Amino acid sequence: MRQCPNSDRPRTPLKPFIFKHKYGKIKVLQVNFNKTNMFKEYNQNQLQLLPPNLSDLVSEDHISRLINHSVDRMGLSFIEKQYSINGQRAYDPRMLLKVLVYGYSSGVRSSRKLADRLKEDIVFMWLAGGQQPDFRTISDFRKDKLQNFKIIFEQVLDTCFELGLARVGKVSIDGTKIQASASKNKAVYRKQLARRKEFIKQKVEEIIKEAEELDKQEDELYGNTTINRTGKVFNNKEIEQAMKKIEKQKEKLEKQKNILKAKTQEIKAKERKMRKDRNSFVSTDKDATVMMMKEGYIAPGYNVQLASEKQIILGYGVYSNRNDNHLLKPTLKEVEERTKRKPEIVLADKGYGNKMNYRYLKKEKITPFIPYNTYDQDRVLIKNKLYQRPKKIDRELEKYKFTQLVRLQTEMGKQMLKRRREDIEPVFGNLKRNLGFRRFDLRGKWKCELELGLFSVAHNFKKIQNGVKRLMKWQDGRQKTIELGTVLGYLSA
Repeated sequence: MRQCPNSDRPRTPLKPFIFKHKYGKIKVLQVNFNKTNMFKEYNQNQLQLLPPNLSDLVSEDHISRLINHSVDRMGLSFIEKQYSINGQRAYDPRMLLKVLVYGYSSGVRSSRKLADRLKEDIVFMWLAGGQQPDFRTISDFRKDKLQNFKIIFEQVLDTCFELGLARVGKVSIDGTKIQASASKNKAVYRKQLARRKEFIKQKVEEIIKEAEELDKQEDELYGNTTINRTGKVFNNKEIEQAMKKIEKQKEKLEKQKNILKAKTQEIKAKERKMRKDRNSFVSTDKDATVMMMKEGYIAPGYNVQLASEKQIILGYGVYSNRNDNHLLKPTLKEVEERTKRKPEIVLADKGYGNKMNYRYLKKEKITPFIPYNTYDQDRVLIKNKLYQRPKKIDRELEKYKFTQLVRLQTEMGKQMLKRRREDIEPVFGNLKRNLGFRRFDLRGKWKCELELGLFSVAHNFKKIQNGVKRLMKWQDGRQKTIELGTVLGYLSA
């Protein structure tokens, strides 16, 4: 009996194995391989003469290389001006910006998690150059130094234009509700404040009536004679006790009245904080509005508006409006301000189909492909040859509706409706599902707008990464994958 090398238990003898073949039977002897020869050598304490370069551990087509090269060629003078020469030297803002953008592109946006990744993740360590700023430094940089983040967004858009990924021709606009970093329990409603004011008013009236009744009782006890009420010793003990009881009741009523007055002042202060065009606000995030989320629940949130072309985000905005009716104009102005170009065609859904938007687009000479609320019903009537142009007072609106109805029934109109769904909907899908953008982490409108800008830049970098691979071709027509740094180096040359 042979012994197992790693055990004291005896091993069974080898048995021959019969291998059947069409030319006959072959007898093969089984071989027991030693475990030490089966695997590669594994040693965690192995020494290295030279430490490896972290850049060698990052693949050439990784998105971090695109972010690194793009941030290096950006103009960040507006950030550098915010630092002082005196005191301890600060971290390079380019390094912090690279870490933030790559963090948002990989679904990591918490400053604490980013600080942990700088110690654990090779890509983060390479972007930071081995430096490890703490979470407070990252948070303060994002909060204090990136107030003009749209300048960075514009420079990323310039890269998209240079690569031919967008040109601001056919722009798609849509919005979605994103939950704010606030609790629903801290929400204050205008109707609720009005009911509280009415309740307090009724309570004050009751207190006044009760005080008047006490005055009548007091007059009955004193009679019609004038008596010095201070320091008077009543001979009748019952009258004296009754007067003390009345005085206590008066003091109690006065305290209640003062409390109600303070509550009234508090309600008025909350009404002053609430904007006229809003019906609610949240004390923890005063810019947020209680609205119905797309998932079907009510919570404080913001209405996020995006404008895109070929899934490239051209403009973004954060608003407190519940509906999209009045948000087409500011979104288009945002696109013009960021791109310095005016769209030729605007694609949107029914939420933007109203007279104000149609009139604005006509004035700006922009062709709209925007259905209205009853478009589907009118389309069925036209198909069945039952449609009759309504004769209403608002002839201007009916004219706009009829124009859109005819335009959207053409072959080009059907293609535009399909293009809108293929253009803007995947953008929201990527932000919510892949990047985890379902809730704001920051509070306040401009901070939420900064967070949305970081997500937009991260999304555009991903689209640049995918688009670069199909841009560079050889003259003979063969497609070749080019390193991202090579393409961007070509652009910066």
